[in-house]
Formats: sequence, structure tokens, C-alpha cells
Amino acid sequence: MSISCADIPKLPGLESITFRAGLTGGQRIVRWPYVAENESIQAWVSGGELVFVTGINHTRDEQNLGQLIHEAAQSQVAGVVILTGPEFIQKIPKSVLELANQYQIPLFEQPYNLKMVVVTEIISNAIVQDNLLGKSVRLFLSKLINGFQQAPELIHLRAKDLGISSQSAFVGLSLSYRLKDATQTPSANQQLQQHQQIEQALEALLKRRHIEWPVLSDEKGLLAVWPTQKNELTELYEDLTQLRERLQSNFPDLALSMGVSSQKQGLEDLSTAVEEARQALQFAIKHPHQKLFFYEQLGIAQLFAAIPQRNMLADFCKQHLGDLCFCRDATSLEMKSTLEHYFNHFGHLQQTADAMSVHRNTLSYRLGRIEQKLGYSLQDPFSRLNLQNALLIEQILFHHHNLDDQSPLLTKD
Repeated sequence: MSISCADIPKLPGLESITFRAGLTGGQRIVRWPYVAENESIQAWVSGGELVFVTGINHTRDEQNLGQLIHEAAQSQVAGVVILTGPEFIQKIPKSVLELANQYQIPLFEQPYNLKMVVVTEIISNAIVQDNLLGKSVRLFLSKLINGFQQAPELIHLRAKDLGISSQSAFVGLSLSYRLKDATQTPSANQQLQQHQQIEQALEALLKRRHIEWPVLSDEKGLLAVWPTQKNELTELYEDLTQLRERLQSNFPDLALSMGVSSQKQGLEDLSTAVEEARQALQFAIKHPHQKLFFYEQLGIAQLFAAIPQRNMLADFCKQHLGDLCFCRDATSLEMKSTLEHYFNHFGHLQQTADAMSVHRNTLSYRLGRIEQKLGYSLQDPFSRLNLQNALLIEQILFHHHNLDDQSPLLTKD
């Protein structure tokens, strides 16, 4: 739903602006036009700008133009437009074009006879109109996600007014991210900037696939809609794996996890799709070796999630996890993590120890402490089954209720 660099030459009145280099970055989102009036742009941009370089106020030789491309890449601007003509910048040097290709920074050429006041007005109006439409679409989708009841006929009519398809097949995506280095504590401003960068990157990747659905901010991450065709699950898995890997390569310092709903048909199922994606995301977060999780993979967890009597599920957890149930202290979390690794490796001690990067004797000691804590042996297959299900249900309850230490479900008997 946003204006990208690739859209600029397609806007009515801007047909004489040509795409010269950095085509692979064409889906970068344009937040606003900015005319560079200083020798350097780095102190004057914050990311997402389409920077116009006229050469009127400063001499823009080959060295300076190359410097601007460097700064554009470092500052995450959307792209650069260089005005050429007989008076100031006669042509764009080859080295600057090559640098733009290297950094994947979209680089355009604009003739001087195309007035800047006209260009900035056209782009600004397009961005404002797109933002207004985008806000309307986001509000509409947010209402559907949050369970706002509407008749299917009204949903289809409103979707048609907004120019979006209401009856196409799709899956819901839920994406979360966190710093790999847990010792880092970014400021609130850094967190906001990081969120915006990930949102823009995801939106650009969707637009590259000709997916016009907006990206929505979720409580702890982002939500997106991915159109699908029936019976294309293998292709869908490959596409979404590639999507997550591309995002991960753009943000190497973050751990990105993604949950995917089952396939749905029509916007009236959007709320269900998002809830399924959120549930799948919780398992992707919990399994470090599988960062893309599909709802269909949850198996029996789908049944637990569908049980309306949450107190009954909480009682089951307390019965089999004992004092570990809902505890979030470091010792309890370590014990539950050890159990999960143990179950995931089918009780194989050496494989579990290797996965946890601990000595086998250390693992055996931990398991012994856990048995003492629980009051029963892990060698009993029925006890193991109940314990594994209790851990699974605990994850579902934490996700479903956003539980904290004050939740009535956490009170001990």
C-alpha cells in the first residue's frame, strides 16, 4: 500500500525521470522527498527519503556524488535522484552508477527542465493519498482481526470500496523479533526506529511479490496477509522460508521468528487466521532450530487451544508440572527448557546434551533434580506424555492470556 522507488517514474507527470541504477532496490518505500542543499546529507535524513541532488548550491563532482551514495546507503534512504542538464551536473559518472548498483540504492536521472516544485508536489500528493488509503485499510483489517462483527456482505462491500480482494485465499503471518544479544538494551527511540525499518523491509518484500496488503503492527511484532492458491503448500513453505531468510539477512543482529496460519478463504476468516499465526509463532520462538512454524504443525496443540475451559487446562498443568507450573524464575525456566530438549530428542541423553551444549553428566544431574522436584520418574512413559502435554498447554495459556504473575490462573492451590 506504499509508494516505492519503482513507482516514481510511473506517476503521471514524472515519466521523464529514468531509473539508471540500483534496480534491485526498487521496492524501497519512499517516505518523503528531500532536496539536498548541503555538501553532505547524513545529518539531514532519517531513512526512507527520496533525495534529490540538483548541484545548484554545491559543486557535485564525481567524488561528492559517490560520497552521497555512500551516505544514502548508511542512512537507509529510499533512493537518490540526480538532476542533469547543461548548467550544473552534465551527466552521472559511471563510477556513481556502479556504486549505486553495489549498494542496491535506486538511482534516478531527472532532466533540469522538469521543475522541482512540480516533482515534489506530485510525489507528496501520492504519498499523502496512499497514506490515507493505507490508514483506512489498516483500520478496516484491524477491526476484523479484533473480532469486530460484520456481515460477510458488508465486509465484501467495504473491501471493494478500499480496492482489496475480500474472497481470495490467504494465510496470516505473525512475525516477532528480538536482539540476539540479550545484554543489549536499546532506547525507546532505537526500538521504534528498528520496528519501522523491519516493517518497511517486510512491506518492500511483499510488494516485490506484487502483494499490496499492508503490514500491521502487532502487540509484539508484525502481522501480514499472504495470498495463496489451494494445494500449493510446498511452494508456500519455500516462499515464506525465503521471505524470513531475506529479512534475517537484512537484520543479522536480530532473531526473527514467524508463525503461519492454515489457509483461509475470505476476509471473514481473518481473525481466525491471525490467532492461528500467533499460536504458531509461539512455537517458532520456543524452537531455536525452526524459526518458521505452520499452524498445521501444532498437531494436538490445536485441540488444547480450542478448549474453552482454560481453568481445566491450568489444573492439568499444575497437576503434572507441580511447582514448576507457570513459574518464570531462572531455575524453573532452565528445568522446563531441559525437559523440552529431552522430549524433543526422544529421551536420548547424548543428543540432548549436545543440543544444550552441556556435558552428559550435567544433563543427568539436571534430570535427577527435575524428578525430585516433580516427585515421579521420567522413565514412566505415561508420566512423560502427560508432562510433555502439560508443557505444551502452559505455552498455549501464556500466549492466549498474556499471563503475568498477577493472573488468577497462576495462583497456587
